[in-house]
Amino acid sequence: MSSVKCYMFNVHFWSALLDLSFSFLTSPYILFPYVAGYGSGFLMWLGVSPLVQVSIVIIEIGLTVMSILVLFENRFTILGSSSKVWNRFRKIFIVVLYVFALFYIIPFSLLVPDQEMAVPMILEKLPSLRCFYTGPVIVFTLDATLIGWTTAIKLTIEFLFILIMCIMTYLNIKNQNKQITLSRKTLSLQKKFFISLITQTAIPVAVIILPLACCAYSVVSDYYSQAVNNVCFLIISNHGLVTTFAILFIHKPYREATFPCLETKWRYKTDVVISIVLPTID
Repeated sequence: MSSVKCYMFNVHFWSALLDLSFSFLTSPYILFPYVAGYGSGFLMWLGVSPLVQVSIVIIEIGLTVMSILVLFENRFTILGSSSKVWNRFRKIFIVVLYVFALFYIIPFSLLVPDQEMAVPMILEKLPSLRCFYTGPVIVFTLDATLIGWTTAIKLTIEFLFILIMCIMTYLNIKNQNKQITLSRKTLSLQKKFFISLITQTAIPVAVIILPLACCAYSVVSDYYSQAVNNVCFLIISNHGLVTTFAILFIHKPYREATFPCLETKWRYKTDVVISIVLPTID
């Protein structure tokens, strides 16, 4: 457990920061099927450029995915990777993915069209928008094809790598179980912990993937519904909360550390109330 603590903290940190950005810092309202929108978060109140806000959120998404990837790569390396080629190659591969996650948005920021021309075009296609919103709208691109395909390829590579790491780690644990290179108890704990990690990660990822699938369908079918867009991003902004509950209910050490603290606090409050209410006896 100690060898994976920092990696689990890394996943939880970026998940929490991403939630904070979605729900408070940026609060984006995206106008799918068009790559346009507006923000109503704290950064908009501070006067931060919408392009900077979008860049922050996209970078955080990339680093959240990378934190999951590094977590499972660490499990694979710790639990049985004996390949010298992979041990030499892994650091370079991970650094390349991190660089791509950090600077992925920069080329697309150069494609932002002239807003005086692009905004009227989007508003003409969305006449109902001005019925409930009269503020500024930012158009990031008029053609989402390049961004869509690049993002799809990037996410496919990352999640395919995570899937391969999961399969290889499971096979290593299974092979160790057959060869009895470790004690049965140790192998059982490793297998149980690995399955818990997969479950812990799969639940919040599903919370993100399903809304994004709805957004992708909106883009492909050229269907606009601001209600659907808002619900999708509301669900995404709560994925960290889902992650927290998943950690508490899946990992026993977290439950043992959290629930007794709450119980002790509740008992303390109860004792204080009782000590005040009970009358004194002369």
